[in-house]
Amino acid sequence: MDKVLQLKKNLTQLAILDATFEVFGSESHQYQFKPCLSDKDIQVFEYRYNITLPSEYRNFLLEIGNGGAGPGYGLSGLSGIESEDVIPEKLYPENYEILSKPFPFTKAWNDLNLIVKNNTDFVTKNNDYFDDKFIQGTLTITNYGCGIYAMLVVTGEQSGKIWIDDRTNDNGIYPACLSFCHAFHDINPDDSYPNSNEEQPLSFYDWYEDWLNRSLEQIRQSSET
Repeated sequence: MDKVLQLKKNLTQLAILDATFEVFGSESHQYQFKPCLSDKDIQVFEYRYNITLPSEYRNFLLEIGNGGAGPGYGLSGLSGIESEDVIPEKLYPENYEILSKPFPFTKAWNDLNLIVKNNTDFVTKNNDYFDDKFIQGTLTITNYGCGIYAMLVVTGEQSGKIWIDDRTNDNGIYPACLSFCHAFHDINPDDSYPNSNEEQPLSFYDWYEDWLNRSLEQIRQSSET
């Protein structure tokens, strides 16, 4: 079966089974989607920011929706796509140029030397730790809560892969692999950091499908108890 059709089938099944929104974050999106984008919409966006969206994400925007049901509190999508002020969520106008710069990492990164303490011993985070250069070439597409975000790499060697920005919790930036998805699905952010830098980041479809499968399993187990 075509991957998009399989995703749609599983989404429909999950929405029916989870009528009371037991899955984490589902009460926010309620399994709804924003309207799909047109091919022209996407071409304008790509031209404006000198990027090419990964094929899986592009197809999702065309055939399923521009944000809505998904991991965490749902997919952000691209905002303002129909206007002249097209901006990806969580990016500001002065930072548009970072989309076309290649994402810098191929393995987990966390330089705690960029975090400093002030004279009162409260931990404060130097702007260097949160420098946009560490998330260049990415679109932030999901908010997991607790200051954890999922990013889709759109430029560079990791294009099409999902990475996690967990700098708010001093955990740096690391691949969204199966161990992360499993830990976060159990709603325990303290355990969400992957155990091994060798784990490979998931592609957009694999990441989204894993969320669907785990959510369906959760609801089925819940109905059996």
